Amino acid sequence: MELPAITKQHLKSAASRDDLIRETAAQIIKDFGEFNLDISFSGNTGNFYLELSQQMVGHVSDMLANNHSRFLGLMYRIDIDNNQIRQYEMDMPNNTYPEIITELIIHRELKKVLIREYFRQQDKKD
Repeated sequence: MELPAITKQHLKSAASRDDLIRETAAQIIKDFGEFNLDISFSGNTGNFYLELSQQMVGHVSDMLANNHSRFLGLMYRIDIDNNQIRQYEMDMPNNTYPEIITELIIHRELKKVLIREYFRQQDKKD
């Protein structure tokens, strides 16, 4: 079975669904929690991006400065590779490195949620 391609338009559309936003927040909290990094989410989906990204940028900045192996572990856990990072660096030339990584993490976690939803829908069809 081939997975559907997930484009930026898919991400934009998914970011308007409260259920997917909450599931993405939960995934981010879980993955950061694996590295004892606290992320909290109020549940206000209208403020999701700002609320989480501010916390995530701080953690990413700290890891880059003080514990690069922890940073690499988080990237591995979330399934982010150097090619993705380079692409986002080209797409976001006016952002800091921690901001770029945070954006990439949010997008990757949202993609995970969309893939899970795709398989849930496939199971319902069967």
